[in-house]
Amino acid sequence: MTVTDPDPPRLVAVAPRAGRRRRFYATPVALAAALTGVALGIRSIGLTHSFELWVDEMLYADLGASAGRGEMPRLADGPFFLHPPGFFLLEGGVIRLFRIPTHDSMSLVYDLRWLTATLGALTVGLVFLLIHRMAGTWLAAAGALTLALEPFVLRINSRVFLESLAGLMLVAGLLVVVRHLQQPGGQHRRHAARARASVRLLAGGLLLGCAVFTKDAFAFFAVAPVVAAVVWRRTLRFREAAVVVVGAVVPYTIYLVVAAETGYLGQVVRAKVAGVWRLVGTDDFTGFNAPGAPSLVGRLIAQVEHYGTSYVILMLCPLAGLVAACSARRERRLLGLVAMATGAYGVYMVAFGTAEEQYAYPIMIAGVTAMAVGTRMVLDRLPRLRTATISLVVIFLLAELALGARQELTRDDSLLTFRSWTAKYLPPKVKVGATNGASGYAFADDPRFGPWPTARLLELRDARYVLTFDLPTRQGYTLATTELLDWLQADATPVFRTHGPTNGDTVLWYVDPKALALAAIQGVGEQPGAGGGTRAPSGGGG
Repeated sequence: MTVTDPDPPRLVAVAPRAGRRRRFYATPVALAAALTGVALGIRSIGLTHSFELWVDEMLYADLGASAGRGEMPRLADGPFFLHPPGFFLLEGGVIRLFRIPTHDSMSLVYDLRWLTATLGALTVGLVFLLIHRMAGTWLAAAGALTLALEPFVLRINSRVFLESLAGLMLVAGLLVVVRHLQQPGGQHRRHAARARASVRLLAGGLLLGCAVFTKDAFAFFAVAPVVAAVVWRRTLRFREAAVVVVGAVVPYTIYLVVAAETGYLGQVVRAKVAGVWRLVGTDDFTGFNAPGAPSLVGRLIAQVEHYGTSYVILMLCPLAGLVAACSARRERRLLGLVAMATGAYGVYMVAFGTAEEQYAYPIMIAGVTAMAVGTRMVLDRLPRLRTATISLVVIFLLAELALGARQELTRDDSLLTFRSWTAKYLPPKVKVGATNGASGYAFADDPRFGPWPTARLLELRDARYVLTFDLPTRQGYTLATTELLDWLQADATPVFRTHGPTNGDTVLWYVDPKALALAAIQGVGEQPGAGGGTRAPSGGGG
């Protein structure tokens, strides 16, 4: 018996549809979406338990909660103008959209970490599209996977920091401008085509402006290279650069107008002037160049086993940027200028300015992008190096995978663990001295805790317990001194202890009243001077 297809025309209709699906899955947009999902999955692994709580996170979370209430972002001591409100407004929108409770700063941080992880994952996808336009698919995939796995990038994306949003806006703006530069045509294009080009440039400028509206320092990476592109081999025509710059200043201009209308413009100006002095290194009260701060070189050496691949990208960023800036293609030259600007900015910050680790994040993004473009330029000239290059890329990605997995799988949540312990075991009437900024802020609403890092203050407040953090205290990042820590280890009794990479041993000590009275007389824990151990070089854990 012969079996015939009862409805053969259906097969004819389905086959092209399946082919279209297959073609879609191979498009750059589909690949970017897949890489975004991979990046978010990686970031979700250790979001709660692998990244210690920083005081800056709680400050930024509370500022977002304030924005969500419709206020000018503010803390308990008044409106906050050190940074522009771009990230805080986004936080506020997310808080309202998902009705996230805001009464507990610590819990709010862990909720909002999903926001920054998502922003970081989206950045990975856009970096793929950006590199794909200039260097091809396999280098774009390599660059995106590098950022998806890179341990320092994971460190930033997994905390409630401004840089994740600012970096996303930077890449999005550059992608729009690069797309414009790859369009055919020139001076003789029709009026409609010129109008569309202006709209693209204006949109790119607005996105770059949103990066600056999130963090002022991104003006060096988003706007300065656009201006430099006018004089560097006419990478951008004057009119093109002018349209981009006009778009870039719009978000900040609106912010200043709103500040003026609400009577805050004077405070904004004073905060920005103070921020500039801090940025250039005149007022060094944070960062590795601050008086009494630990050695940056020492910290880099100590962290090389965790961030060795990050150091490679940071060092190659300006060099790769120089290679890309010499390209015959305008879009590559623009990316080269961005990488050179970020690299030069990083060198200045390390040598003279406020060297905080978050400033390295845009250097990582620009460095990976410029390295991919520079690699394509080298392979175009020397195709015989392709096999060796692919081998090096695979080795580098395997190193990134090892370090990224270590970062995500290593438990580092001493404050969260301690809070769970206090809910069960800490008596309700006791007093506890908190010795760093993160613990003081995390337990600010708990009447049992207070910022009492010396024997005299502990006795004055009738506190019989003190919470210490071994590693940052010995590095000079906390309110406590090593003298207090040594005295506690000799004369106090530990009742809680946990260990993590950021804080070392986190210990709650019980202090005998007689021993505490004697230590208070002896001045145990008093700071020897105004400098020293109260400054946190990265602005975070201390």
